[in-house]
Amino acid sequence: MDCAKFFGDEGIDAFARVGLEELPDADRVSVLQFLPAAQSVIVFGKEVPAPVYRMPPGEKTREMLRIAESLDGTARRLAGLLGAEDIASRPVPLYLPVRVVEGKVQGVVRLKKIAAAAGLGEIGMNTLLLNRRFGPRLLLSGVVAGPGAPEFEREDGAGGEVAPLCTGCGACRRACPEGAIGPDGLDAFRCRTVCAWVLPPVVPAVKWLLRRRFLVGGLAPLAPLVARAATIRCSLCVTGCPALSGAEVPANTPGRITG
Repeated sequence: MDCAKFFGDEGIDAFARVGLEELPDADRVSVLQFLPAAQSVIVFGKEVPAPVYRMPPGEKTREMLRIAESLDGTARRLAGLLGAEDIASRPVPLYLPVRVVEGKVQGVVRLKKIAAAAGLGEIGMNTLLLNRRFGPRLLLSGVVAGPGAPEFEREDGAGGEVAPLCTGCGACRRACPEGAIGPDGLDAFRCRTVCAWVLPPVVPAVKWLLRRRFLVGGLAPLAPLVARAATIRCSLCVTGCPALSGAEVPANTPGRITG
């Protein structure tokens, strides 16, 4: 399977493959729980153009949801192609299930952490993946794969030593109107977008629910309906980041990052 051609046809802006042995212990465990035969994760993303963040909330939400659902489709098609070659694979879900670890909501497979391990960027103080070309504007998806998955040669387009993208300046923390970003990361339930739907009195009950894998799995079919009805009310942790525009790249640099 020619992954470069597949991702090019899908309009993917960045992609990488990372072996389980390169992941932090916590992520290696969660990936194996997700797919016991796993040996690698293929992670990929699409840019959210900067002007999207200046759209009215409803339009911004619809455009970001369109990009996210497009990535979800790519993940399902990639898993299907791998399956046709008898390679065990499973797309990482766009919505539910999620899990609560030490009071923080996380995906069952932490794509941001995995993308960083794969060389697609680094995690900033705003807890977002900062990519050298697209800054914090890269939406991610992925497929967990078993033995026989295709390998790609790593290229990040940066060349040699590069300065960190996150300087720890704290601009994202200061920009957050709800104080949701702290020394221990992001408190999702204080995020203005989330707390509009999950009011503080019901947060303990929601956390309890998210710890019940069976119940969360039963709610998964409803998640797309909720997402389409929701509105992204705030993106200041993205727009307040000095890395918003990413780094300048020469005109002849390939449009995608591979690894």
